[in-house]
Amino acid sequence: MDETFILNELKSLILSKTGIRTITPADCKRISIEISKTLNKNVSETTIKRLFGFAMVKHNFSKFTLTTLSEYVNDEYAENIDNQLNLSKQTSLRSWKEIHDKATKITDFTLKSIKNRSGMPYELTIGRKFAEHDFEDFFKNNYSFTCFISQPGYGRTIILSHLAEKFLNTNHTEYKDSTLLFISAYSFINKDHISLNFEDQLKLQLGIHPKDSLINYINQNYNTTGGKFIIFLDGFSELIMKGDLKKELFESIINFICNIEENECIKLVMSMRSTTWIKFYDRIRHSAFLKTKWFPGNYFNVNDISNVPPLTEKEVDLILTKINKIDSNKINSKLKSQLKFPFHVQLYYQLKEEDPDFNYSTNITFYELTSRFIQDKIYRSNYYTEKILFLKKIIQLTNYGKNTTSVPKDDLINELSAFKNAYMELLTEGILMEEKSQQEFHPREYVRFIHPHIFEYFLFIELLEKNHLKVDISFFNYIQEQYRDSNSRFQLLQWTLRFIIRIGDFKSLTNIFDLGLNNYEKNYLILFIAENLEYRNKYSPETIKLLKEHKLHDSIIRELINFDFIDSSYKEAISVLIKVADTNENLLIYHSLLALFDILSLNNGPIKERIEILAQFKSSKWLIAPHDIVSMIYAKIVGLPYSEEQLTYNDIEALILMQDPNDVTPQQAISYLLIIILDQLFEEKTTTLNLIKSISFQHAKALSKRAPMSIFLMSIFTFISSQINPDKETDRLEQILISLANDKSRFKITKYTESIIKIVRAYQAKNRKEYTIAFHYCNDSLELFKRNHLNMICLSIYNLIIEIFTALKDPVKVNEYKYERLCFMEDNRISHHLFALPNETKRF
Repeated sequence: MDETFILNELKSLILSKTGIRTITPADCKRISIEISKTLNKNVSETTIKRLFGFAMVKHNFSKFTLTTLSEYVNDEYAENIDNQLNLSKQTSLRSWKEIHDKATKITDFTLKSIKNRSGMPYELTIGRKFAEHDFEDFFKNNYSFTCFISQPGYGRTIILSHLAEKFLNTNHTEYKDSTLLFISAYSFINKDHISLNFEDQLKLQLGIHPKDSLINYINQNYNTTGGKFIIFLDGFSELIMKGDLKKELFESIINFICNIEENECIKLVMSMRSTTWIKFYDRIRHSAFLKTKWFPGNYFNVNDISNVPPLTEKEVDLILTKINKIDSNKINSKLKSQLKFPFHVQLYYQLKEEDPDFNYSTNITFYELTSRFIQDKIYRSNYYTEKILFLKKIIQLTNYGKNTTSVPKDDLINELSAFKNAYMELLTEGILMEEKSQQEFHPREYVRFIHPHIFEYFLFIELLEKNHLKVDISFFNYIQEQYRDSNSRFQLLQWTLRFIIRIGDFKSLTNIFDLGLNNYEKNYLILFIAENLEYRNKYSPETIKLLKEHKLHDSIIRELINFDFIDSSYKEAISVLIKVADTNENLLIYHSLLALFDILSLNNGPIKERIEILAQFKSSKWLIAPHDIVSMIYAKIVGLPYSEEQLTYNDIEALILMQDPNDVTPQQAISYLLIIILDQLFEEKTTTLNLIKSISFQHAKALSKRAPMSIFLMSIFTFISSQINPDKETDRLEQILISLANDKSRFKITKYTESIIKIVRAYQAKNRKEYTIAFHYCNDSLELFKRNHLNMICLSIYNLIIEIFTALKDPVKVNEYKYERLCFMEDNRISHHLFALPNETKRF
C-alpha cells in the first residue's frame, strides 16, 4: 500500500504540534531537535526535509522513522501506523467485514487528526443541526454527491467530524449496516503523482486488489445487508497542487460519480471552500446528469456560493456555555452576535484563555476578533507584504471607500500579474472575492472584500498612513465629514479610538467630543473608550498614570453631565470608568451619578450600599456632600424620621446662591439634581420650582445656551409646573421644549429629556381635557421607563393615568390601573407610605 496517506497525516500533525503554519527548510532542524528532546530518539534534519519535500526521496521511509514520528505526535498513533503498514501487504480482502473494519480504522485516524489540529479544544465544538438534517435528506434520497461549501472560517471540517462521530456511534437503524470512509483529499496524491484515479486510490487504501471493482464490492454488500458506503472527503483547502493536477483530481472524482450511475448505495460527501467549489462546478455545470445527482443542501446561497449558514443563536449559546461554564444569558448579547462565524469563536476562546473576564458591552470584542483574524490570515501568512500592497491598491481604487467597496478586476491587471500568488491566497483565505456583473450585456468581473469589517480595517490603516499617522482633530473631522452618509463612518471612529488607546495618546481622545455627535453615539463611544481603557489596563500598568497625565476623566465627566438615564451605554460607561478611575474625586463623581440611578429605581438595597460607598470620600468641591443628601433621600423613601438637624429648603437655597455663577461644574450639576429629587419627595412641590429658578438665576449665563443641562432643567421645571401650576408660562415652555426636541440637528437633547417632555405633554393634554391624547403619551412613556427601571417616574405616570380615567368617570379603568400600580410597587419592593395616591391613606 502507498504510504502517502500516513505521511500526509503525520506532516499535518507535526505542523499542528509545533505550531508551524507554513514550513520552511529552516524549520526542519527545529523539528528534529524537538523530537530528540521529547523522545530521546534521533530523526535527522535531512529526513525531516525529505518528509516535507525539501530533499530528494531516494527510498521509502523506514518503519523506525514512521513509528518515531507517530510517537512524537501522539503515542497512540504508533499502533495505528503499524496496522496500516501490515495491512498494506495484503493484495485482496476476502470479506466485506474486512473492508468495513479498514474503512473504520482510517476514519478513526482521520478523526483523531482533526481533533489534534482543532484550533480550540475539540470538546468545546458542536455538531450543526442543519448539517445533520442535510445529511439525512441526502442519505435517504437518490443523490450521489453533496458538498459543504463556504468561505473559510465556517468550520466545515468540524461539521464533517461531528457527522462522522454521530454516524459511527448512532443506533439509527438506517445507518447500522452502512460503512463510512473519512479521508483527506491529499491522501489521494501518491508520491510520484503518476495516477489520480479516484477509485484506484480508494481501493489502495482499503486493501482491495487493483483488478477488483470497489463498486461491485459495495453493491454486493448492499444487496445482502442494505448497507450503504459513505465517503467523506475533506482537506481540499490544504491541497497544494499545480492547476493541471487539481483538474485531474476533479476529473477523477467526476468520473467516479459517473461510474456510480443510478446506484443509491454509494454516497460522496465533500467539503470545499467557495473558490474551490466554483472550479469544481465549472466542470460539471454542462452535464444535466451530474447536476441531478448533486444535492445542494437546504441552505444554498447562490450569491455567496455557500450552503453553510452562520451559527444560530442557540448554537452560539451552547458553545459559550461550554467555554465559559456559566449561563450563556450572562454573556453580552452584542458579543454573541459577533460569534456567528466559527472562526471568530476560535479567536474568542483564545481571548478567554488570556483574559477569563473578557466580556464587554461594546464592539471591543468585535474589533479584537477582527484584528486577530487579520493578523492570522494576512500578517502571519505567506506573501504578506504583497498582500498588504494589493489590499492598499483596492482601497485606493475605491476612492477610499467613498465611491464603492468593489473595483473592476481590469483595474488591477498590473497588480494581478505582479502579486498573483498573494491574490490567489487572498481569494482562498476568504479575504477577497470575485463577482460578475452585467453591464450593457457585457459581463464584467469585480473584486471586493468579503466582510465589510475587514474592508473598514484596511480603509482606516490607509487613511492613517495618508495622514502621516497623526490622529488629531483634523483626522476626526475628515472621517466625520467625508463619511457622513457612509456606514463606515462610525466604525472608522471606533478603529481610530482603539488605535489611540493602544498607543497611549489619550490627549487625542478628547477630539471625539468636538464632532457634534448625537447623544446615543457619544454615550456609546464613551463606553467604548472606557472598555478599551479597562482592557489596556490589564496588560499595561502605566494606563492609570497616562489617564491622570492627560486628564481624560475630566473631559469624559463633562460629557456625562447630560443625565441620559435612559441610554444603557450611559450607565454601563460609568460602571466601567470606575474601574480605571485615577483620583478619589473622579470616583466620587462616578458613584454619585450611579446613586441617581439607584434613587430613581427606588430600590432600597442598592441605595443603602451606595451610601456606604459614598461615606468613604471627602471633598470640598460639592454644594452638599453626596453622602449626606443621598442619606436624606434614602430616609425619606424608607420612612425614617427626618432629623431637624438636616438641611431645610432655606439652607439649600442659600447654598445655591453662594455658588460660582460661571459654568456649572459636574459636582454642582449632580448636587442640583439630587436636591431637586429630594424636594420632589415632599408633598409641597412649589419649592422645587423655586429651587430651579434659583439655579437658573445663579447660573444665568451658563444656562442661557441651549445645552443639554439647561434643556434638562427646563423640562423638569415644566414637568412640575404642569402638575401643580399649569398657566400660560407652562404652555409657552411646553412649546419651546417641543420645538427643541423636534430640531435634533441643532439641539442635542438626551433620550431621557425627550421622555420627560413627552410626560409634560401628557400632563398638559390632561389639563386641556384631551384625555385620549394624554393617555397615548402615558402609554408610550410607561414601558420605556419600566424597561430602564426608572420606577419613580413610572409611579408619576400611573398616578396621571388614574387621574385621566377618574376625570373620564371610568371606575373600571381606575381600579384596573390602581391594581396594576399596586402590583408594580410590590414587584419592585417600593414602600407605599410615600407614593400613595391623594385619596389613599399613607402608611407610616
